[in-house]
Amino acid sequence: MQALMKVAPGRGNLVLRELPDPSPQAGEVLVQVAATGICGSDLHIQDDEYKVDPPVVIGHETAGVVVAVGPGVQDVRPGQRVTARTTISTCGRCPLCRAGRTNLCPQRRWLGGHVNGGFAGYFVVPEGVILPLPEGVSFEAAALTEPLACCVHGVLELALPASGTVAVVSGPGPIGLLCAQVARAAGAEVVILGTSADAGRFALAQRLGFRHLVDVQREDAVVGVERRTRGRAPDLVIEAAGAGASLDGCLRLAPRGGTLLQIGLYGKPVTVDLDTLVLKEIRLLGSFSSTPTAWPIALDLMARGAVQTEPLVTSRRPLAEWAGAFEAARSKAEGKILLTP
Repeated sequence: MQALMKVAPGRGNLVLRELPDPSPQAGEVLVQVAATGICGSDLHIQDDEYKVDPPVVIGHETAGVVVAVGPGVQDVRPGQRVTARTTISTCGRCPLCRAGRTNLCPQRRWLGGHVNGGFAGYFVVPEGVILPLPEGVSFEAAALTEPLACCVHGVLELALPASGTVAVVSGPGPIGLLCAQVARAAGAEVVILGTSADAGRFALAQRLGFRHLVDVQREDAVVGVERRTRGRAPDLVIEAAGAGASLDGCLRLAPRGGTLLQIGLYGKPVTVDLDTLVLKEIRLLGSFSSTPTAWPIALDLMARGAVQTEPLVTSRRPLAEWAGAFEAARSKAEGKILLTP
């Protein structure tokens, strides 16, 4: 099979290689990949800004069909349409693991970082991380289960917006639009911020039913939000762009005593005015990856149609064209790009 691998530390070092098809061992499941999404963290892996354990097949936003199971597998069978949680193993003993915060375990091993992932024809994972897909959820939609689970963790498990409140999302990329949909599903009124380069993503937001859109290069963000919420301050501000200017704007937008959820990754240090954080007593929450409890919620949101993931897919490309797809993923003209074996 062909597989996209990070073969060594350092910038670049992504190579498409021919590997033997894997086989499941005891307790393991072999999944034939249908589609795998390019995540922002994959771009950071390419740039060596997000560390993995090479040589390893990258790719973690994936879905496919079970083609074989190893000895001892009880509840998964060949032919099932599935996705896979990205946390493959943790220590199971530290206070974080005991509290269910396995995403933060110092010994966490994850799909596409320490264990061969989804930019390949097949991958093998333990039975315990396999999740069957609901009826009506396509492979393309299901490939976005992982980023949706990350947004569920941040918005519903950490920030907890109440129904009837105002949530502002800065950054209309795939993560921002997923966060916006999750916040809306929780009952919040949502305003989405972007720049003039986000015209295509604003159009996608409109197709998803969002009407409160602010181009911060054409309109002051604070004034724009006030106009669209009839003067109501945002109870929750979500930074999903991974840009220093976006974070600075979010600090300005957050009201005194408000909450700022940081879900975007920067890949490098950024400079912001943290005095604003102190003087307004803003609650700043970092959100990393996902917890096991977020995945069933994500699948349920998709199954009920409360969150639509497939419209976020703007391009589908063969794995052999990964280099051009990665470059396109860096462009604000694209939404989610899927690679297929």
